[in-house]
Amino acid sequence: MKLSWRLTWMVLVFVVMFAVLFTRLWFVQIAAGETYDRQAGNQNVRIDPTLAPRGNIIDRDGIPLATSSLEPWIVVDRKQIPLEDEERVIQQLSGLLELAAVEVSAAFENAGSGSRFLLAAVDAGIEFYVLEHQDDLPGVGIEEVPVRRYPQSDVMAHVLGHIGRPSPGDLEENPKLDPNSTVGKSGVERSFDAFLQGTAGFLANQVNAVGKVLKPLGGEPARAGATLQLTTDIDTQKVLEDALAEGVRLANRVKVATGSYTNFAERSAGLVIDVTDGSILAMGSYPDFDPEVFVSGLTQREFDELLERKVFSNLAIQALYPPASTFKAITYTTALEERLFPEGAVSANDLIECSARLNAPFTDASQLVWRNWTWPNADGYQDLHTAFERSCNIYFWQIALRIWNDFKGTEREDVIQDWARAVGMGERTGIDLPYEAQGIVPDRDLFDLWAKEQPWRVRDEGWLGGDLMQTAVGQGAVLSTPLQLATAYATLVNGGTFWQPRVVQRVFDADGQLVEEYQPVAVRNVGITPAATQSLLADMRRVTTAGTAATAFSDMGADAFRVGGKTGTAQMGQECEGVGEARICKDRDNTAWFAGVAPIDSPRYVVVVVVEEGGSGGRVAAPVARHIMQYLLGLEPTDIVDPRVEGD
Repeated sequence: MKLSWRLTWMVLVFVVMFAVLFTRLWFVQIAAGETYDRQAGNQNVRIDPTLAPRGNIIDRDGIPLATSSLEPWIVVDRKQIPLEDEERVIQQLSGLLELAAVEVSAAFENAGSGSRFLLAAVDAGIEFYVLEHQDDLPGVGIEEVPVRRYPQSDVMAHVLGHIGRPSPGDLEENPKLDPNSTVGKSGVERSFDAFLQGTAGFLANQVNAVGKVLKPLGGEPARAGATLQLTTDIDTQKVLEDALAEGVRLANRVKVATGSYTNFAERSAGLVIDVTDGSILAMGSYPDFDPEVFVSGLTQREFDELLERKVFSNLAIQALYPPASTFKAITYTTALEERLFPEGAVSANDLIECSARLNAPFTDASQLVWRNWTWPNADGYQDLHTAFERSCNIYFWQIALRIWNDFKGTEREDVIQDWARAVGMGERTGIDLPYEAQGIVPDRDLFDLWAKEQPWRVRDEGWLGGDLMQTAVGQGAVLSTPLQLATAYATLVNGGTFWQPRVVQRVFDADGQLVEEYQPVAVRNVGITPAATQSLLADMRRVTTAGTAATAFSDMGADAFRVGGKTGTAQMGQECEGVGEARICKDRDNTAWFAGVAPIDSPRYVVVVVVEEGGSGGRVAAPVARHIMQYLLGLEPTDIVDPRVEGD
């Protein structure tokens, strides 16, 4: 009886306990569930990244070339936009920003579902509108974002490069990148992107369930990227760029005046390099672009227009042309150093006839008749010095013939090519800019390689004596960028030291402390004898005072004796597009070159100018280079004209 009573009480106690527990669970989950959900939602913490300002870029004297400033942008958080409101928000943003709705919609889709992304920069009026209409624009806010600015506009555009949003490849390579950040796409913006990026920060905010900020919780400020100090000089750069544009106009005026042309000139490039350490004072490519157009984004139409104008390639380091007679400085040095002169000459002072044409004694498939540029006239008897001054092809062809006859099939057959490579031709210079082209110095081994891998590039007979003759005067398969030619000339005139060219000299952190200083790098010493260097310099002076560039330098008067150089007029092969029956080829006009040195008695600067399809090197490229060298010497630069077809 006692046991039954106790059991009854125990059952009652358990029933009451379970009843209380069930009641509490019902209250928490049902009756008060909404209240607790709201309280839980009020405890959400959202971490928003803050973008770091890209580091500044300044010229050698500290003049700003690229900066960053905080400016208002519209930021869209798709997680905060109810699905049924998204189309309405897109339409409102379209009208507000004066953008096509399809462009705004594309930005949403490209960012991805649930993403948070920057949409567009805005002015103060739009900023206030967005802030005052938050209820009508859910998920749309304003943030101060670091924006890249280029205070010099399009000056030095190809050296600086441009920026853009990270590509899928960029994000895959560096998963830490914020998709809303910017990365360098070309120029030093790309090659020094790791320094310029800076370190992102973050802001922590307490938000409710719909993402509305309830209380800021602090964060970590972003740290700006490093500052790059370049070797370039903004004033020299402006002179160079203006001269390159005028060079294209001069080429076209000469073409119209003479009536001899196939195409108008459109592009040019040039640079100024310090021969004592490889630093670049100026580098230009025409036409150019304003890097700032990439900051707020380009429409497809705008981008296509820039593509059509071919503005993105830095021709100074990416374009390859036959160097033509500018290459003769290398053949000249080879002749002096190796004691290799035309048949019948035993020294540089022995004369041979610079006839109107040369009948080559080949028994292979080489060209047999070679015409000098003075055809149908001969150019008298000349030694090496006069041949360089007058750019006599006959003389330099005969140097190649001597090598072919004496050394065919041996290592010495490549003696000109070996000197060319030693001074920097046919290889990338290692400049601290992206996308540098390699160039070509052809020889028997290269032709054999092409025959196996690219048979369309060579004839069945392979490497012949005629190919060596073409190489000796910078034609045939020889190709060079303007930078490679500049470094070659710098090596030839400074006594044989090949300095690695560079455009960045120092890196400072955000506090102004020196992080990196790039010292000049002497890659190698070629071992040119002082006598050969002095002989070349003297004959380069003859080119500007009495030779093929004398007319272009006549404005300088006696100051023409302070400089020197070499002209080049490159014969261009056909330009072809397509394959098979759809292949279309068109002829191209000659490309104009000039490589100059100033001052000639104590070389400091090499100036190289190329005007693509510009015609004669002496008539077009030489006046451009003269204008630049006048500035470098502290003289008043004179107009870029050809007095043979234009007034003074």
